[in-house]
Amino acid sequence: MTDALEDVVDAALRRALVDGTDARRYFALAGALHRAGAGAEADSPSAESVSVDRAGAALVSTVAIRALSASPRDGIDAGAWVPGDTDPHEELVVSGARLARRRFDVDAATVAAAAGVDPVRVVDAEASR
Repeated sequence: MTDALEDVVDAALRRALVDGTDARRYFALAGALHRAGAGAEADSPSAESVSVDRAGAALVSTVAIRALSASPRDGIDAGAWVPGDTDPHEELVVSGARLARRRFDVDAATVAAAAGVDPVRVVDAEASR
């Protein structure tokens, strides 16, 4: 059986690719969960993966969803995930888009359009590999 967290990431990516309304939220969720499972360097091919069972995947997913939907006055600061950008989840969206491109072999322009980001950002990290 594959890692339960990876299954949740795949489900979020599939949803992002077909959902015209909330695609960015699903890309951000996939990016956050992938980083949680692979560590801070999730976009690097040498990142060590952490195996997570079903209960762990549910817990991590719950925390990620809560953090992604938090407002600044909530207990979890949404800006703490990725500081600096006007959209605090922008890097997680890009990370999720890059992951969808790699896992599902989707055209960069298609993924970028669904994620609402510049296509250059979707292929930028892949070009340096």
